[in-house]
Amino acid sequence: MSLVYHTMHSLTTGCGLANLTLPSIGQSLRLIHCTQPVSAKKWKFHPERDLTPPVQFKNTEQPPDRHRLPIYAKTPHMWLSGAMKAPRQTKELWRMMGEEAVHNDLLLDQYGIIAMTGGMVKHKHFEVLRMGVGKYVKPKESFSMYRIDPPYKPITDHGFGKRMGGGKGTIDCYGTPVRAGRVILEVGGKLMWEEARPWLQTIAAKLPFEAIAVNSEMLKKFREEEDRLLKTNKNPISFEWLVRNNMLNCQQHLSEYDRRWFGKFVYKDRELNKKWQLVTRAKYPGRN
Repeated sequence: MSLVYHTMHSLTTGCGLANLTLPSIGQSLRLIHCTQPVSAKKWKFHPERDLTPPVQFKNTEQPPDRHRLPIYAKTPHMWLSGAMKAPRQTKELWRMMGEEAVHNDLLLDQYGIIAMTGGMVKHKHFEVLRMGVGKYVKPKESFSMYRIDPPYKPITDHGFGKRMGGGKGTIDCYGTPVRAGRVILEVGGKLMWEEARPWLQTIAAKLPFEAIAVNSEMLKKFREEEDRLLKTNKNPISFEWLVRNNMLNCQQHLSEYDRRWFGKFVYKDRELNKKWQLVTRAKYPGRN
C-alpha cells in the first residue's frame, strides 16, 4: 500500500510516467503523465481565475415608440398641403460657422457621432444614417435617436445645362445646418463600445463633413486634454488675444465672424477649423 500511495501522490503533484505492479493481483497499471498539480490547473479559455464582472449597461429601458431612427420627410409638413408656397431663402452660411454651445453633450452618456466641422445634412444623409444604424440596433436591447432637427432649410438650385440669370433658382431640397461639435445621433442600451465603434465610424465617414464616433469617456478626455493644452501654452500671443486687445486696430479690418469666433470654425482653408484639432493633432490641409 505504501508503493501505491507514493505513486498516486506523485501523480497528483506532477511527476511523469510510472509503471505500477500490484503483487496481489499480478496486473500492471500505466499511470498518466501530469505536468502540474490538479488543484493548480487554470481554465482552458480563461488563464486568470479571478474573472472581472461585465460592465453594467445604462439606458436599459427602451423608448416607447421604436428602437430605430425615424423616417424624415423630404419636405417639411407645413409645405406639403400646398396652401402656401415655400419661401426661398439665402444660403445663410453663418448657421454652419462657429462652435455648437447647446447640443454638444451625450444625453444618454453612452455612444454617438459628433461633427468635427460645420456642414449641411440633407435628406439623403438622413437616409444613410437611418439605414446604417438600423442594421445593428436590436429590439429590446439597443436603440438610437437623432439629436438634430429634420430638414427645414430650403436649398435652391438652377440645375445643369441652364443659362445664367433668370432670378432665384427653384427649391431643390431641404437640409439641416450643423455647427462644429454638434451631436448628430446617439446610440444606447445593452451595447458595448467595442461592438458599436466599427459601424459608428463607418457611418461617420459617409457624412458630407468630417465627423467622429465617440463615447462618454472619450468626450471627457478630449475636453480635459484641450483645457490642459490651453493652460500650459507658454506663448501668450494668440489670435484671440490680438482681436480682444484690438492690436493695430485689427477689428476694423476683420469680419464679424472673426470678431466673434476668433478665426475658429469659420473658414475651411484656415487652421483651427476642426473640433479638438489641438488634441487630435489634425494637420492643416494647406501647403504651408
